Amino acid sequence: MDSHDTRTQSATVGVLLIGDEILSGSIKDKNSDYIIQQFSPLGYDVREIRVIPDDRQRIGGAARELSEEYEIVISSGGVGPTHDDITFEGIAHGFDVQLVESRRIMRFLHERYGDRMHDDLKRMALIPEGADVLLEEIGSPWPVVRCRNVYILPGLPRAFEDKIDRICASLTPKGAFLGGQVFLTADESDYVTWLNRFQLRYPDLSVGSYPYWDQPEYRTRITVRGRDNSDVSRAMDELTSYVADHDWLVRAERY
Repeated sequence: MDSHDTRTQSATVGVLLIGDEILSGSIKDKNSDYIIQQFSPLGYDVREIRVIPDDRQRIGGAARELSEEYEIVISSGGVGPTHDDITFEGIAHGFDVQLVESRRIMRFLHERYGDRMHDDLKRMALIPEGADVLLEEIGSPWPVVRCRNVYILPGLPRAFEDKIDRICASLTPKGAFLGGQVFLTADESDYVTWLNRFQLRYPDLSVGSYPYWDQPEYRTRITVRGRDNSDVSRAMDELTSYVADHDWLVRAERY
């Protein structure tokens, strides 16, 4: 069981992974995990990860939906010179704008490729009308393109991580998440009714329950996560006390 509170759009992140190769299993996704690792310490909550194929309609529809739902959207994949790199086209379609040539990116491409420049490479300078070209830094391999609140990034992990690092460095921290976890010898069925009431008492916290079959010490783990220190502290005190009173407690941790 994993129960979550309903929050406002602020400090939330949606992730859009684009590529037939992810869905076919020929490439394993690493980028979503990196997003979580980098955004969470800044207080940005990754609320959805969506994987879609290389399809213009699907890309546009998903980008628009996620843009309306979350403060920041990160797309990964489909950005480059090959025939299946259609993310810019899809996102332009989703926001009902045209592709236009970015002089800044075209200049960047000429500086990077020089005499090796050709028409297929020039395609990478076509971005959705109204999109911003951000974070152009000396020594950085590529600028970052953002259409409204959607950051449009490549799928190659090394290039992707470089852009995520630069994006995170430019953001205002929202306050790190606080939390804790309790390990129990009980099964979820033993405490599910109580835990559901517990979540209702703490609507601003995220509460999760996870079973284990391969641990000799414990059978389940309950987690608490939130921004308010007093809320998290009170919830952890109540949770730990309840579990200890039922002789289920293995250990409790706060972080």
